Amino acid sequence: MRYDNIIWDFDGTLFDTYPAMCGDLRKVMEGLGVQVTAEDLISRFTASRGTVLAWCGQQAGLPAEEVDRIYRAWVAEHGQPEAHPFPHVREFLARFRAAGGSNFIFTHRSGSVHDYLAKEGLTGFFTDVVSAGTTYARKPDPAGNLHLIETWGLDRDRTLAVGDRELDILAAKGAGIHACLFCPEPRETAADCRIRDFTELDALVGLE
Repeated sequence: MRYDNIIWDFDGTLFDTYPAMCGDLRKVMEGLGVQVTAEDLISRFTASRGTVLAWCGQQAGLPAEEVDRIYRAWVAEHGQPEAHPFPHVREFLARFRAAGGSNFIFTHRSGSVHDYLAKEGLTGFFTDVVSAGTTYARKPDPAGNLHLIETWGLDRDRTLAVGDRELDILAAKGAGIHACLFCPEPRETAADCRIRDFTELDALVGLE
C-alpha cells in the first residue's frame, strides 16, 4: 500500500454531523430571537466552529463565547444530535484495516466521538483517538497529529491525514504528513490530493 496509516478528522469527514449541528444551532438562535438559515450556518461550519459561532454572535449581539456556552448547554440538555458515517466509510475502514493499515482520529470533538463510533460499531477500526481543546491545541495546530506520530512511531511518508476543512490540511502539513481534502465541490486547497467520496480512497492508498 502507498499508506500504512490514516489520521482522520471526525465531523464532516467520517460522520455527516454538520446538518444536525446546524439544526441545533438554529434552534439556539431562534431562542435568542434571531432567524438564520441552514445555509448561513453550514457554509461557516465548513470553515471552522469558531467562524460560525463568531457570525452567530454578531447576529445576536453577543460574544461568540456566550453563544457557545448557550449552545453547549442546549446540547447537554437535549443530547448529541443523531449523525451517521458518510456512505462507504465503514467498508473502507474495514478493507484498510484488513490490509494491515491503522486508522487514527484527531478531532475537535470531545468524548462524544466515542459514543458515535460505538453506536455505529466502528470503535474497533481505530487504534487511537485524540481530541483537541484540552490536552492538545486545536487545528490548524498539528499537536494532535504529532502526538499520534510520536506515540505510535508512524512513518510520516506513509501516513495520510483526511479532513474536510483547510485547517485539517494545515494541521497535517504542520506535522509533515500528506494531506487529503474530502470535499464534493472543487475549492482551493493546500492538500496533496482531494476526494469527492470514499470510493476514491482505495486507489489513493493503494488497496488492491
